[in-house]
Amino acid sequence: MGALLSKAKSFDADLHQREEHALGPPSKTMDASEYAHELVYLVSKTIESHLNLLPVPGKRRTFDAKQMIIRVLKNKGEGENDGKMYYIKCKTDVAEWPWIFVKVYEPPLVTDVARVEFKAMKKMKEEYKLVTF
Repeated sequence: MGALLSKAKSFDADLHQREEHALGPPSKTMDASEYAHELVYLVSKTIESHLNLLPVPGKRRTFDAKQMIIRVLKNKGEGENDGKMYYIKCKTDVAEWPWIFVKVYEPPLVTDVARVEFKAMKKMKEEYKLVTF
């Protein structure tokens, strides 16, 4: 079991390294746009599960996007349809984790049901400056 776990960690590290290499430099931290709010809404059920919240049928919790950083795939233009990674800082109504950073990937070509993919999340007990991860 230990060998399998170490191999999985090695794969995750390699994947993260390739992902970092493919992305361009981060933009400056900016106020969250309406589009950032929409991205957070699209992955809100996944955020809830990462916060260990039980789903409430017919109701969605709100996660208020405050700031964002965008990274565009390298060797692509500045076009509207380029792949992008969004890092979004959100305020939650969860007492244990009032702040979260959400990493959402928007591929250049949508090949799945969802047009964005939840990549990662960091939970914070107090407010911090938004960073890429």
